[in-house]
Amino acid sequence: MRRPVSLAWQAYGALVGAASWLHYAALSRLGRSDEGGAEWFRRRLSPPLPQPASGRRIWIHAVSAGESKVAELLRQRLLERDSDLSVVLSATTYSGFARVAAIAGEASSFIMPLDTLAAQRRVFDTVRPDLVILVESEFWPAQFAAAAEAGVPVLVVNATMSARSFARHRRNPAVARRTIARAGRIYAQDEAIASRYAALGVPPDRIEVIGNLKLVPSRPAGPIDRSPPPLVAFGNVHRDEIAGLAPAIAALRRARPDLRVVLVPRYPGKTPGEVLSAGFGADLRIIDTIGDLPEAGPLVWLDQMGALAAVYAQATVGVVCGTFSDVGGHDLSEPLHLGAASVYGPNVERQKPLHAALSALGCATQVASAEELPGVIAGLVDDKPRRDEMVAAFRTVSEEAAKRLDTLAAELVGQVVGN
Repeated sequence: MRRPVSLAWQAYGALVGAASWLHYAALSRLGRSDEGGAEWFRRRLSPPLPQPASGRRIWIHAVSAGESKVAELLRQRLLERDSDLSVVLSATTYSGFARVAAIAGEASSFIMPLDTLAAQRRVFDTVRPDLVILVESEFWPAQFAAAAEAGVPVLVVNATMSARSFARHRRNPAVARRTIARAGRIYAQDEAIASRYAALGVPPDRIEVIGNLKLVPSRPAGPIDRSPPPLVAFGNVHRDEIAGLAPAIAALRRARPDLRVVLVPRYPGKTPGEVLSAGFGADLRIIDTIGDLPEAGPLVWLDQMGALAAVYAQATVGVVCGTFSDVGGHDLSEPLHLGAASVYGPNVERQKPLHAALSALGCATQVASAEELPGVIAGLVDDKPRRDEMVAAFRTVSEEAAKRLDTLAAELVGQVVGN
């Protein structure tokens, strides 16, 4: 018989609930990351869950849209190796859930509930996974406790750990002992990250460096064909970046009136039209479907969720935003996957391993500020051999990363089927 929820877990759950309500209902309105407000808090209280599977099941949790790419790639490899497996995906943020629901369908995806022991027990009782895979770096005590009660191993793939996160965990060792140190295996992006997990109590024999799985191509490589006029895509634009990006884009358009510029926000529908008009002027056309893009004009704000990949696929240069404020960046390699040159700003705290990998290859360009963008973008647009060289260099390492992902998928399938 399962033990009742202790007073300590009840107190923890109450704290999580209060802090989450404050975050979603109040702070998210003031911050740069709009995750759905009070309505999203309500949806996370008791979200619908997938029904149990008849066979073996793997649960992959991706916090947001950025981590969902790895979840999608891993899910695909797992099902290719064993079509009898059931793979369900979850996400914490509303943009992440939109992505995983599109990948796996509503019947095989769900919103991660708040981290209370009762809620996490409900997940394990209903979903009944044989293995839990966390993507990158979100660790919650109640989830690990519920997994331990259910006898379900928890692994971390594409594991990352910034210096800031490491310092925070060092200040709160009790949380690390209840989460990170209990992981069955950590598949780290690089040696520096692996050493941080070891310092937090994970035995070295449970840590393996497999590289950054975000380097794995999203689709088979094909010929690069960019129809004129050249298109420059600004992806994952945050509202607090507009003031800095707008003058740079205006300067770029004055110098190169032949270019088309398309901006895709991180949170579609969340930036008022008057803010956009004040920043970019009367020339800006705001559309909400990519089908309107061909006739939309030379300066476009595309307010559609899930459209960024299609825009990068048409672009000559992709500018990865979230790097021109202290957000810390998004997937720096996404334009390269789709055949566009990748340019990004100085703030890459959340993307340091990927930044280091791309810098070592010389296949992406980092600028010190938005003021440098006009010259850098114009230079890349005019230098097709250089762009082709950058994309080719990236694809070489992305193919190597794909082999590592295949090996990992085989190992995970063997672990689940063998149990």
